[in-house]
Amino acid sequence: YVLGITRVDPIAHHLLFERFLHEEMTVTPDIDLDLSSAHREQVIRYVHERYGWERTGMVCSLVTFQPRLAIRQVGKALGFPPDLIDRLARSIDRWFPEDVERAAEVAGAPPDRSGSRLWHHLLRLVAEIQGLPRHLSIHVGGMLITGRPLVEVVPVEPARTPGRVVVQLDKDDVEDLGLIKIDLLGLRTLSAVAETLDLVERTTGSRPDLDALPPDDPEVFEMCASGDTMGVFQIESRAQMMTLPRTRPASFDDLVVQVAIIRPGPIQGNAVHPYLRRRRGREEVTYPHPLLEPILRDTLGVILYQEQVIEIAMVAAGMSAAEADRFRRAMTRRLGRAELAALEQGFVAGCLARGLPEEAARRLFEAVKGFAVYGFCRSHAAAFARTTYETAWLKLHYPAEYYCGLLNHQPMGFYRPSALVEDAKRHGLRVLPVDVNASGERCSPVGTDHRTFRIGLGYVRDLGEEGSAAIVAERDHNGPFRSFEDFLERLRGSPVGPRALRSLIVTGAFEALGVPRRELLWRWQEGWGGGGLRGRVPPQAELRLSAPAPPLPAPSELERSRLEHLVLGLSTGHHPVHFHRERLRALGALPSRRARRRPPGHRLRVGGIVITRQAPATARGVRFLTLEDEEGQVNVVVRPEVYERHRRALGRPLLVIEGTVQSRDGVWSLRAEEITAVEGPWPAPGDG
Repeated sequence: YVLGITRVDPIAHHLLFERFLHEEMTVTPDIDLDLSSAHREQVIRYVHERYGWERTGMVCSLVTFQPRLAIRQVGKALGFPPDLIDRLARSIDRWFPEDVERAAEVAGAPPDRSGSRLWHHLLRLVAEIQGLPRHLSIHVGGMLITGRPLVEVVPVEPARTPGRVVVQLDKDDVEDLGLIKIDLLGLRTLSAVAETLDLVERTTGSRPDLDALPPDDPEVFEMCASGDTMGVFQIESRAQMMTLPRTRPASFDDLVVQVAIIRPGPIQGNAVHPYLRRRRGREEVTYPHPLLEPILRDTLGVILYQEQVIEIAMVAAGMSAAEADRFRRAMTRRLGRAELAALEQGFVAGCLARGLPEEAARRLFEAVKGFAVYGFCRSHAAAFARTTYETAWLKLHYPAEYYCGLLNHQPMGFYRPSALVEDAKRHGLRVLPVDVNASGERCSPVGTDHRTFRIGLGYVRDLGEEGSAAIVAERDHNGPFRSFEDFLERLRGSPVGPRALRSLIVTGAFEALGVPRRELLWRWQEGWGGGGLRGRVPPQAELRLSAPAPPLPAPSELERSRLEHLVLGLSTGHHPVHFHRERLRALGALPSRRARRRPPGHRLRVGGIVITRQAPATARGVRFLTLEDEEGQVNVVVRPEVYERHRRALGRPLLVIEGTVQSRDGVWSLRAEEITAVEGPWPAPGDG
């Protein structure tokens, strides 16, 4: 914080320095730096140049066999037909070994094989090799820095990048050896934030200073409390959106809790529901012991952070900061009975010495033992929460620029670009289509109202970065394109190939030049008749037509939307479900807005495109879907028996789901009973 590396004030937010470093520490501190993905390579180069190429290397990670990969490789080795292997691998729903045999049934194992010894041999081998190492890979961010040359300290191997090496030790090996590792982690969200600020500066002439951001913008907290957080760092998942209206964060410290609590550990440790009940006033806030009230006050008596475990050991058991941190580290490892008993004996003895009754001391140890394993680092949560707040603030005040930042750094987060574009449209933003004379290489804001942006050339299929750059460079150097022929002439010999040209035509990128896309497409397919196109862009011989173009009607809105989806993966016009609405209405499916007005216990049908599918390990087989239509989203809960009954249908993108409404504290969801895949007037997104 003093060096300006982080914006989180550790004193104001009660962060414990001893979690990072204390005077008796015998291992190196854990240093994680989250960097803009777009600038990470620049930082890695700096580290190499600063400390010397012979003393720096990337830590490796062990890639192990998971069910899908195991099936593909074992099946190939045993000589199974490729189509059967592919069908079986694709039938794996989750990364759990017990799903393999079930997947074999769903995939439809041939009768002549399903009972054979070879088939059982396949399933046995797949189960046996899961979790075994397959190969070494490079850790996502870990860099090892040594005082002596690397080759004198650790085994190394050449990396793909010339002049760099990979250390043949993973992060745990490096930590156990006491070597210095710094994690330089690329975070696409930070790249999106950096580009958003650049776009705002370009649009307005001034750059928002995130260091000076007011920490208590009520509009930001209201947006978060309503669950309107698609595209907001760390709180955009289905689980977060379902929790936010119940916790209603109203301060930065509330956001820190929100970031830390919706994770597998707190869910497994039964921390979430007590916190939610206490937050809503339905349960009294209690503490394991009065001494712990100052430590647990801001988490409503729930042990949530690793730092709290350290503080409890210091306050209740009288440990020093170093002893408490060693206690915390020991508790997070898998211990035998004797080791755990020794830890408990020392903890209880410390509590007794400070006047706590033995029963209270043992009860407190059990509470700490349950939470220490999964406790989230409060400093980490606070750093994430700061980025959460900043992204929410940018989305609220500079939406066009922020959506452009998100779209220009995909893939990231939980949602595809199509879902982000639909979210922008629902917030009243205008999304303009690709235009060879107006689109940049990347998505960019239009005007100064922060509510209009245009899709960039980079989203056009088959065009690529070089093709996009060539179009923009030619336009910037010699002015706008005056006609399609002018475009062809000026881009002769450029990276814009025939497939890219076809994609530009199909998506309507030339319509502003006055020539309908269907006429251009016809002439492209016939090789441009008299040779205008031939010789400049090689024609597709298999599509060449000799007949003159007949009168061609302009594409309908449905066709325009479909073509955009085929080429861009998104639509700047109507939501795809808009064109399925009559079919959905005939099936009795309500639009999402009407459905959400129905009370708990009401049975109804909704229809939409599946934009997220989740099967958390902590949910005991329950699946969660998010359906989206032209009005909004519906969260759907699918119990295991319903999932098994409708497994095939759930693989399709457009569904009608019948179920029972569940609603509490403003959080609405549908418990699925019947699921039907829908075919509409044109294939739903995802079919291509």
